[in-house]
Amino acid sequence: MADGQIQNVRSIICSITPGGGKSLLPVIAANTLIPRVADRVAWIVPRRSLQEQAEAEFASGRSRELLDNRHLIRKTTGELDPCRGLSGFCTTYQAIGSNNIFLIDEFIRHRYALILDEPHHVEEGGAWERALAPLVKRAALTVFMSGTLERGNRKKIAFLGYGDSMNGEIVDLTGRSGAVVQYSRGDALFDKAILPIHFELMDGTANWIGRDGVTYGTRLSDAGKDVNEAIYTALKTEFGMHLLDECAGHWVEYKAQHPRSKMLVVTANIEDAKRYLGHVQMKGIKAAIATSDDTAQATRAIQKFKLTEGRSAIHCLVTVAMAYEGLDVPPVTHIACLTHIRSKPWIEQMIARATRMDFGAGAWEEQMAFVYVPDDRLMCNIIGRMQEEQIVAVKARLEEDEELELAEMRDAREPGERKMITPVGSGALTRRSSRVGAVPKGERVIAPEAQILTPSQQEAQLRERIQAYCKGVDALLFDRSWGETNKRVVKTFGQSRQNMHLDQLVRVMAWLEDMYPLNSMSRK
Repeated sequence: MADGQIQNVRSIICSITPGGGKSLLPVIAANTLIPRVADRVAWIVPRRSLQEQAEAEFASGRSRELLDNRHLIRKTTGELDPCRGLSGFCTTYQAIGSNNIFLIDEFIRHRYALILDEPHHVEEGGAWERALAPLVKRAALTVFMSGTLERGNRKKIAFLGYGDSMNGEIVDLTGRSGAVVQYSRGDALFDKAILPIHFELMDGTANWIGRDGVTYGTRLSDAGKDVNEAIYTALKTEFGMHLLDECAGHWVEYKAQHPRSKMLVVTANIEDAKRYLGHVQMKGIKAAIATSDDTAQATRAIQKFKLTEGRSAIHCLVTVAMAYEGLDVPPVTHIACLTHIRSKPWIEQMIARATRMDFGAGAWEEQMAFVYVPDDRLMCNIIGRMQEEQIVAVKARLEEDEELELAEMRDAREPGERKMITPVGSGALTRRSSRVGAVPKGERVIAPEAQILTPSQQEAQLRERIQAYCKGVDALLFDRSWGETNKRVVKTFGQSRQNMHLDQLVRVMAWLEDMYPLNSMSRK
């Protein structure tokens, strides 16, 4: 796209299926738009745990290898100078809803590409729309990126145009109101960007006493208008444990052959999550809990869940709403769905937690997502369309693979069977195998990368080092007059360390080591 075309576009809607590589879009935006169209990028996410993933995406070896990316961003929550000398920042909708004054000034001073991640969290006419509106107005470009362009409560998403359809009003993806990028689940399956799903549906019975005092009973698969009560009852009683046992049993067998494999247990509330956590722990499975509270404890549990080796790694995560979106752990192969929620976007996002391609687990053909769900009509309606898309996409992919194999076979025929040629020379090339697990010719496997520290993690480590060093100087030179060294740092550099850029913190550490060389002093 030429510069003039880019500058004429004010908004882009990116409808990307979960697991389809959406998190690379802000990196692509930074590489493409800075400095031609924008000076910086602002990436807005639904929750704090996703800020760390956003930071890590820019710092990852994947983005640097695939896109030759050299940009970095940092997470921030209501801080002045949010970029600190980097190419952008990431914050949450909630943080902007609480205080957007400093960001309005930031958007006036600099040209920003504003990236709204999962914008269905922003309801038309709501408080978050009012807080975001001044930023959308001033942004050089606004990118709406989501795998779920609909809200569970059927209300409209802020800032997006709508059109009529057979199912009512839906987001207008015709391109009339701005540029549109679409990448469906079928596209991603065909490209081997996400994994196919094997669904295990479990039927059962449910008996409950209604609000009218009458006792009711039904099979899950036969439940009609009382399907919600039947699902709720089943998951509150023995059925839920049976479904979890089936999923855990298959996962244990699968993990014996696929050691990176992890299991995700999704529940509707914290009370149920604690009950299911105790159940899997009694089976000897190393598990932890991460609830919708988005607490530091939940974030730590997710970080341990991401580890594939080491004593700190956990193999099973029991969660509530944190499985809804953004939980990016490619080794997840099994999901036990133990929630009565039947919102289509919610279920699709939950299932997508297991369809990430795990580049450390072998080729695409060797991987599969296993999802264990109750066999009720609401669930069947949701997963039915997903299965149809999967059948079409995988069949098309297999047909293309067969055509490639036939072409290779034709190329391998004896010269006498073909048009006469004059042999000149030859060389050995890696041959594409048709066996399950082969990597198609021309594709490359990206190995899992080592842990990379994000800018905010580097800042935090340096602040801790500086604090410890200042205390050491206080003890050795200033007779334990705590805070004396820190006062000298502030006087020398003119500001608090909390507001310093990463390169400024590096200079502070170097200054301390030069002015107060503790190692040489302690030896004396």
